Amino acid sequence: MVVVIKPCALAVLAMAAGASAAGYKNVVYFMEWGIYGRNYNIFDLDWSRITHINYAFGKPASDGSVGVYDSWAATDKRYSDDSWNDSGSNVYGSFGQGHKMKKKFRNTKFGLSIGGWTLSDQFSGFASTEAGRTKFAQSSVQLMLDLGLDFIDIDWEYPVEGGNDSPPVPHRPDDMKNFVLLLKAIRAEFSKLSFKPELSVASPAGPTNYRHWDFAAVCEQLDHINIMTYDFAGSWGNYTDHHANLYEDPNHPAGAKYSAHNAMQDYIKGGCPSNKIVMGIPAYGRSFEGTKGIYQSFTPPTAGSWVSGNDGKGVWDYKALPRSGATEYFDEKLGAAYSYDPTAQVFTSYESPKSLAMKLDYIKKYNLGGTMFWSGDADAQAGSSRSLITQVYNTFGASNMAFSANNLNYPTSKYDNIRNGSSPTPSSVSPTPVPSSNTPPTQQPVTPSPSTNTPSNSPSNNPTTSPPTPSTPTPSSNDQCDGHTKVCYWPLTKQTLPYSEEDCKKFSSFVWCP
Repeated sequence: MVVVIKPCALAVLAMAAGASAAGYKNVVYFMEWGIYGRNYNIFDLDWSRITHINYAFGKPASDGSVGVYDSWAATDKRYSDDSWNDSGSNVYGSFGQGHKMKKKFRNTKFGLSIGGWTLSDQFSGFASTEAGRTKFAQSSVQLMLDLGLDFIDIDWEYPVEGGNDSPPVPHRPDDMKNFVLLLKAIRAEFSKLSFKPELSVASPAGPTNYRHWDFAAVCEQLDHINIMTYDFAGSWGNYTDHHANLYEDPNHPAGAKYSAHNAMQDYIKGGCPSNKIVMGIPAYGRSFEGTKGIYQSFTPPTAGSWVSGNDGKGVWDYKALPRSGATEYFDEKLGAAYSYDPTAQVFTSYESPKSLAMKLDYIKKYNLGGTMFWSGDADAQAGSSRSLITQVYNTFGASNMAFSANNLNYPTSKYDNIRNGSSPTPSSVSPTPVPSSNTPPTQQPVTPSPSTNTPSNSPSNNPTTSPPTPSTPTPSSNDQCDGHTKVCYWPLTKQTLPYSEEDCKKFSSFVWCP
């Protein structure tokens, strides 16, 4: 049965929740690169309704050491409430703002996700040796402590088989065994700390990728596992389809078996405790153009919420859906929402309040651990009837959410404002006027959605979960100025910035053009 829902006509469904003892988690990923074109910052998330905020992504090196990817976004950017004249060594950027938010929302945890679609190419190598695993564990935990975080999330896409093919992610037959050893090494480092950090993993929902997983051994080391139950279909396929359906279609013309239900049950049967399993919810849709509807041929998509070159085509922020002219539908049999515009001939698969309500019932029925969203910036306005993140909170109820105290005690952090548990101490010098920090660059490293279980016939330009690695410019190199003079310049984005020469030279990624 298909139920027709006109745009803006559906209110959030509130249901009584029967939470497990630990409560339901509402995990939300924050994209590091969202501060650019999207102008979406860490403090724009609805911290009051989120239990865990996953910062995407930290970058592992070949030896197992871990660092931030974009240092300007992560630790250097000054916001309007940051001073240029603080004493000591302090963290700014998204992590600095996140630390301030932790003080306001003491029951929301903030952590670092390491890897992602684009940054998973080193895992197999360093995880294959004890030295590499030890290096990764020590480095990632120290980074967690330096930044004042509560947990580490590992997003290795994927052990043994699958993942990015441009360039191909290296694999080893014993990746899964090494993955478990890697998690144990992190746990060993956790045991040395005075507080109890959490450990989670982002995992695939496609059988081709998870058939190699030792569910019981992996889940034994985790507080929860975020299963990426989306991207079942997309522009890489041969026909339109649902990309986040709860149940499979027994009458599917191609016999496709992808569904959230199948993935959940396979993990449970494999030995992962149900209350550790967190169901992934997409805050974005995938569109197909030039089509007559579901299971039909289509033409390559040309539009999306954040198109940059070939990236982002066919991917829409949930908050922009349904598009004007389209009608929203809900397939009760499959637990799948979609919209269709017969005039424009555009079919779009996405989550809706109706389909999410069915998934939340499912989570309660099977005693699952909660929900995970990719990504927070694409959701509808917090508190509105269309906000999916709000719907989770309202449905389960505040008392049934897995809220627990975050940590503010980091005596070994290299940053004064994290180590001292307070904001930086301003110097006696009058603050330098802070230029606007929200001006987006002309070319952002945007990647609208993660790939979870992309079919083997997917093209090499599938969406990624982290931006391509930029080269680090030499600050004093005049040949990087592209003809600009007497201005602060960002070679990576070819953008001029309103910084003084003194302030410009504080950032390793910027150059002062004399």
